Amino acid sequence: MLADKPIKSIIILIVTNLAIVVAAAFISLLIPSIDQNVDQIIQIIVTFMFWCSLVFLIVPFVYKLPKKCDTFRVYLDGIHLTNYRPFSRILLYTVSCYFIFVIFQLIGSLIYGQYSFDTSRILPPESYWLLNINAGLFEEIMFRGIILTLLLAAISEKKSLIISAVLFGVVHYANLLHEFNYEHLIFTTAQVIWAIGMGLLWGYLVIKTNSLIPGIILHYLSNALDSLWLFVPNSSIEIKLLYMLLFGKFIPIILSMFWIKFISNSGKRTSKVY
Repeated sequence: MLADKPIKSIIILIVTNLAIVVAAAFISLLIPSIDQNVDQIIQIIVTFMFWCSLVFLIVPFVYKLPKKCDTFRVYLDGIHLTNYRPFSRILLYTVSCYFIFVIFQLIGSLIYGQYSFDTSRILPPESYWLLNINAGLFEEIMFRGIILTLLLAAISEKKSLIISAVLFGVVHYANLLHEFNYEHLIFTTAQVIWAIGMGLLWGYLVIKTNSLIPGIILHYLSNALDSLWLFVPNSSIEIKLLYMLLFGKFIPIILSMFWIKFISNSGKRTSKVY
């Protein structure tokens, strides 16, 4: 069984994951262009269908990962996709962590000195926020639901977190297949670095909440709305990435992880009292 061979399983999962992304992009290109907004919706639908086939058909029924499941419901439970209870606590983790990100992104923008609230930055054509639905949902299922669960069954919690986060970050180098130049290389490298940090945070959330829901929501919000709060115009790519890494990612990631630990420990103390 593949589940008994975590390294081989992860390699197969990542290769299949990349193949699915490339196949979805290729199919989208074959469809005649109609209109920018319509093309976007078609791309979302095609990508959604390919991702669904991977995480809901190929992984559980062909690869039988992260462990052999008798039913589809057992598979969903095993990747932490069905747990949303206690809802109030899940909501607390999600809202409070996002609030931490917004506060420090705004601080970064205000320090730069050119912040303005402009929703056009998160709407087409500036930002295709609908496309981020697929990334927020399926990347979390793949890396935190399947790969992290697979690792946790074989090695320690700390090592599992680090390995799953590093893998999640490194696969972002695949973005260089779209375009390769100095600016894109610098941006993609920064993306890999902050994806590792975000992978640690989202993985930590799964472990503490036993749920993918907070990570899915935060992943989507991070991809879709970051530019609304962190705005660094008229500057070099290096300065923009410095602000993004510091105020958009590293500071809120670290504080969020401490906050999650605090909430988790508070919940344990409350349970003991009762």
